[in-house]
Amino acid sequence: MSEQPLTVVAPRGYPWTFNGPRQSRHRIRVRSYAPLNKVRSNLDGITVFNPADTAGAHLIHAFNRVPLNLKPFVIGFESHLPRVWGLEASAYERLLFANLRARRCRRIVAISEYAARNFRVVVAEARLEDAAKLALTNKLEVRYPNLDVAEQAPAPLPLAGRLQATFVGAHFGRKGGCVSVRMAEIAHRRGLPIQFTIVSSLQAGGAIWTDPSRPGFFDQYLSLLALPNVTHITSLGNADVRALLARSHVGLLPTFADTFGFSALEAMATGTPVLATAQAALPEAIDDGVDGMLLGPALTPGRNGWIWPYAERDSARFERLFSDEVERLALAGIERLEALLGDPAGYDILRTAAHARALRQFSSTDARAYWDALYLDCVDRQKTTRRHGAMAVEGNDLEHGISRG
Repeated sequence: MSEQPLTVVAPRGYPWTFNGPRQSRHRIRVRSYAPLNKVRSNLDGITVFNPADTAGAHLIHAFNRVPLNLKPFVIGFESHLPRVWGLEASAYERLLFANLRARRCRRIVAISEYAARNFRVVVAEARLEDAAKLALTNKLEVRYPNLDVAEQAPAPLPLAGRLQATFVGAHFGRKGGCVSVRMAEIAHRRGLPIQFTIVSSLQAGGAIWTDPSRPGFFDQYLSLLALPNVTHITSLGNADVRALLARSHVGLLPTFADTFGFSALEAMATGTPVLATAQAALPEAIDDGVDGMLLGPALTPGRNGWIWPYAERDSARFERLFSDEVERLALAGIERLEALLGDPAGYDILRTAAHARALRQFSSTDARAYWDALYLDCVDRQKTTRRHGAMAVEGNDLEHGISRG
């Protein structure tokens, strides 16, 4: 089996491009899947591929959603698995755990240590036998996202007394667009030579779980797009986004809720350091003051994240909390950018370190070797090798949580 290329079915979509091999010795068959969350929003944890698309395949490489097809599969996930969204301890959750424990689930791959910690907590709290919990955690390992990163360090991008900062994110409120335009307003009032580019379709409020839901709430921030130091672009193709980030001095991702935020990785791959919140997995990608800048994460009182009752997002209390966090992050962010303007030599060091971090941690070349070997291990049942901080596990004993290491 190990001598012949395998056929692997993978889900079509933006997230998987960062979390599977961009090149492979195997045949990667990218196909659409059934979006069952369109039928019911909290059915985001399962999917089905067309049987014609999986015919003759050796393996499915799923992401976030557990495939109900009968083929063996490996599944990656970005924050939580299984995705049950309010259906904890239900028959639905038991179904997902049963599929993850089953023999056909060969590996569970978190895209960050943050995601892996979440998985361990969910499994520990689940109504499962101890042996089932051990079997699930024995399938877990971590592999960071990947993208193409040039080996050669990028050319210098002198500040020359002016700084270009770029925000990229469709979810304007969640990703930090409000923070970015408020930073622009502060910079304009202070006369700071900072130009802001906002690439966003301006999705905000409504059903977006992080946002105040009252119509009109975001008008105060959307009006700032008209500032003379702001350029708004509704959408750009990925190649154009990366080119824009490469021309920018700083990428902006002052997000309220994210995992990595792939725009941050795309910026770093071009040598552009990122100003972001220390949210979820972002501290695993950015070392504050070394290869980027981190602001304190957005938090709701008494919680360790931006967590608020979904049905109460139209409350005045939540609107004040959101606005206060925007203001805090904007003031802290503009101080960091103003400091950069006064330290061109320090900026050059930051820029070189951002590219080096991306090359070291997120290179698609390294990812290819990882995924190519993983696929073989997941199909070859004679021996399965755990790669991330765990022991070797042989054969079918993986499903029973029995180590022979």
